[in-house]
Amino acid sequence: MIDFLPFHGLLPAIEGADRIEDRVSPPYDVIGEKQLSALKSKEFNITRITLGGDDKGYSKAAELLDSWIRSKKLKMDGQEAYYIMKQEFTQAGHRFIRTGIIGVLGVQPYDNGNISPHEETFPKVKEDRLNLLRATGAHLESIFCLYDRLDPRILKAINSKASTLFAVMDEQGTEHSLGRISDQHLIAELRTELSKKKLLIADGHHRYETALRYSTEHPDDAKKGFILATLVASNDPGLVVLPTHRIFKGIQISTDELLFHAAKFFAIWEVQTMDEMARLLSVNNRVCLGVIMADGRKFIFELAWKPTEDPLWSVDAYVCEELVLKKILQKKGEVAVEYDHDATSVEGKVSAGGIGLAVILSPPKLDAIWKVASEGEKMPKKSTFFFPKVWSGFVAYLMR
Repeated sequence: MIDFLPFHGLLPAIEGADRIEDRVSPPYDVIGEKQLSALKSKEFNITRITLGGDDKGYSKAAELLDSWIRSKKLKMDGQEAYYIMKQEFTQAGHRFIRTGIIGVLGVQPYDNGNISPHEETFPKVKEDRLNLLRATGAHLESIFCLYDRLDPRILKAINSKASTLFAVMDEQGTEHSLGRISDQHLIAELRTELSKKKLLIADGHHRYETALRYSTEHPDDAKKGFILATLVASNDPGLVVLPTHRIFKGIQISTDELLFHAAKFFAIWEVQTMDEMARLLSVNNRVCLGVIMADGRKFIFELAWKPTEDPLWSVDAYVCEELVLKKILQKKGEVAVEYDHDATSVEGKVSAGGIGLAVILSPPKLDAIWKVASEGEKMPKKSTFFFPKVWSGFVAYLMR
């Protein structure tokens, strides 16, 4: 059982010449330096807190948050509510709408079996997020979780009763809108319905594990046992998962040498174009990797056999890490890994030089993600990219 509750959200106060576009941002972990500089140039943008302050303890970021509350640039919602995040976007030529329910989620150990991760995490990132949490006493960015199906009748009620508070169109053409559910009957129904669900953390593993640790530091403060969370149903028509491709640097390996070693694990054939690679990856039912070599040659590596029945061997990113990275590349020395979600961008980086090779992955299948998590396994870091990301700055959870 989970506790997923309505709450009094801390909301941007948009008055006069203020614009909601100047307040919000993508989550902290996908913002590049150039974009961060542009966002921080806006006086009341959320990144000035989530990625702000010159000190590792985030005391300056906390002071800034407090000043925004005092000056009423951020105001506590007068009513307890669930919030609705709708994101309308285009992917592969199709238009989608994804609906998420925002509330506060009671954190609990993974061992309880109610909330499951699917990816490994980075210790340094968790320490950074813990410092921010300790300083501000607030969850300023939402994690993103999946649950198994939502009754269409309830979704219809959400769509009819949610009142829109803010809407923003980003540079990629995605519209992000925040609504509020204040109807008490629907709130009660949602709370009951969602309490029965088991959750899979789709995005925000670092923040969830940080919140769990933070809650153990404050066992007598119930508010500090919750985290801001956006829940999306597994049957949501806008649920899109993209792959995260791998670029391997700092390694010198010839095409012939790679093919010689890879033939122990894969059936291999050469392709001429990225379009041909994409087509073959999309139609093949087996685990396949697209490989781009430094000399420009391109290949499909099809897993010839599974060492075990472990569900991880159905995950492209795991196969890439275990067989290409560990069995071949790391035997030649230290390898630096860069990640990119765009296959065309990856090809361009390889063509520019300085890269040993790149691996193009297929989009992870949702049922494979669930299976891995349900069996207590974790995928490698950056195995999935749930698109679009849940943006920050629309609503926050103040625990003090």
